[in-house]
Amino acid sequence: MIWHIVTREFFDHLNSLRFALATLILAALMVTNAVVHLRRHPEQVRKYSERVNTVRNAVKSRTQLYLLLQKGPGDFRKRPPSLAFIADGGEALLPGQIGSGGSWTKTTGPGNSLKSVWWMGYPYLNLRAMSSLRPTATKIDWVFIITYLLSFLPILFTFDALSGEREQGTLRLCLANPISRHALLLGKFIGALLAVLIPFYFAVLLNLAIISTDTWTQLDTAAWGRLGLIVLIASCYAGIFIAVGLIVSAATRESRLTLILLLLIWVTMVVFMPSTLGTLAAKWMAPVQTQNQFNKAKEAALDQVNEPLKQMRERLEKQLLSRYSLSNLPKMPRAAAQALVEAESAKVVDADLPMLAALVRKDVEVRERSNREHLAAQSAQVQRARAITRFSPAATVQYALESMAGTGFNRHLHFLDSVRLHIRQFRDFIEERERADAASLHLIGIPQGMSEKPVPPQAIPIFEDKVTFRDTLNTAMGDILLLVLLLGGCLLGAFLVFVRSEV
Repeated sequence: MIWHIVTREFFDHLNSLRFALATLILAALMVTNAVVHLRRHPEQVRKYSERVNTVRNAVKSRTQLYLLLQKGPGDFRKRPPSLAFIADGGEALLPGQIGSGGSWTKTTGPGNSLKSVWWMGYPYLNLRAMSSLRPTATKIDWVFIITYLLSFLPILFTFDALSGEREQGTLRLCLANPISRHALLLGKFIGALLAVLIPFYFAVLLNLAIISTDTWTQLDTAAWGRLGLIVLIASCYAGIFIAVGLIVSAATRESRLTLILLLLIWVTMVVFMPSTLGTLAAKWMAPVQTQNQFNKAKEAALDQVNEPLKQMRERLEKQLLSRYSLSNLPKMPRAAAQALVEAESAKVVDADLPMLAALVRKDVEVRERSNREHLAAQSAQVQRARAITRFSPAATVQYALESMAGTGFNRHLHFLDSVRLHIRQFRDFIEERERADAASLHLIGIPQGMSEKPVPPQAIPIFEDKVTFRDTLNTAMGDILLLVLLLGGCLLGAFLVFVRSEV
């Protein structure tokens, strides 16, 4: 009996004008999305490959340990996602690369100086720009198509599903037959779901057929698996709004009133809530440190690190003054006096080499810890804003699609974690090479204290940005479960409302 209802509902939708318009609009948008992707993505991949190769060659050309430590592993660039056509993810608002945080040179005494080594520079996040979390209408990606159309089309297919039949009197006649309300509602749900998803699946296949012609877009097995899960997420999202449509249609007696109520619900849940809740959340939450406040706090912490260096310079000056009378130095030839001062300075500095090496390491630690804590505070604010916007299923499905496509804020956090892991491996590699040289002083951070043995270029660890299926699934799992629970809740609500409503 349910199958009979499903086929009847589906063929009714299939012969309607709205089905043809839905197919045409979805196909046109998907073709547009594929064409735009083919114009942009190859150039992005080409530039990425050129820049990555330049950085790798530069790193492999440094065969001295101190030079490797001072110049670092180079710039880290985020790989252009192969599924960027699915979700833009606000990539324009997120940094695409991470490099050095800067460098400094400090005087340790006459004729001597101390230079910094490489530390990771954390880009500042534009929280004000990221507060607008709804899909951008000017970028026709899958997120835009799914978020807006797969929530609007169910309204067209369900607003008269029950209220229309109640108006015409056919609902009473249908229930007079040996069929339960549960079976009738389930049949209408499945029929409307098929009517919405078949045009969407057709448009998806058309989109992927066009994109597959591009040699720059290489979709491996993991990418196809992510695509399959993305289609399932979109299907679940469409099912939520079909269930909402059935709830309202079961609760009203006029299809016109049903349509008006569903349009109000759609505007509220899809258009109004994602952007408004994100903006309000950003205003309600306590602000993080401004860039100026952050710089002042970091400089205060670095002043404490540099205190031993200041004391060393003062001690050096006193020792030089006590050993050599300033009145005798002018009587000596200029070159001899300068050589004498530099020789004595070197002797004093040699005794402080362990302190200088510790100072360089502590400087890197303080800078990276301060930057990391500041970025963590910014990221926590964005995550709290996103948690509030998840009251809208449109925002939830957007975050799930971004995670599965390998774009957006979660992808950026994963990129930062990968960079930190590589930096730790890079520094561990330097320490292992250093310990292997018995002739070295093992004072990492200064050239006099590190090994001078050449490093084989093939042994230097090289960064490679990767996104696995497991990484994307882990970040999207919470949003996927939320959508499944919401679908189950809406279906349960539709059954309860229809069972209690009068025919």
